[in-house]
Amino acid sequence: MIGISRSRLAKHWAHLLKLGGSNVRKNAGFTLVEVIVALAMMSAGLTLLLSLVSNGLARAASARQMAEAGLLIQSLMDRIGPEFAVESSERSGEYPYGYRWHLKVSRYGDGKNGHGSPVTLYAVSAEVEWNDHGVERSYKLSTLRLGRRTVQR
Repeated sequence: MIGISRSRLAKHWAHLLKLGGSNVRKNAGFTLVEVIVALAMMSAGLTLLLSLVSNGLARAASARQMAEAGLLIQSLMDRIGPEFAVESSERSGEYPYGYRWHLKVSRYGDGKNGHGSPVTLYAVSAEVEWNDHGVERSYKLSTLRLGRRTVQR
């Protein structure tokens, strides 16, 4: 040690404990108020953190459903031509997991475009709907397709 003997150091500590022993014990821990305030702050922080995590998970699930609806509607649009004829019509159906679809094909404009041509333009509108925790959501795509000209009566 730096010039202080053990016995002198022990006497010094004994003297400090005799003088302020009661003060040392009072300041040795936390008061009940400090503990309650610390617990309240910690619970508020945990509540905020759990709320953020919960909102993040809900948004991720919603984004997954929207992405799945986008894939389903693109698949539905790809079926026009090979599976569904390009002619004025309306169709509806259901996909698994609660997705519903509606497809509408109608002549584009007044039907006089390309008069004399064997093909004409059709407006194709497809919509996929689903229920997202009690809220109705939908995804809609519209495009134009060429199809055979049919005689309108």
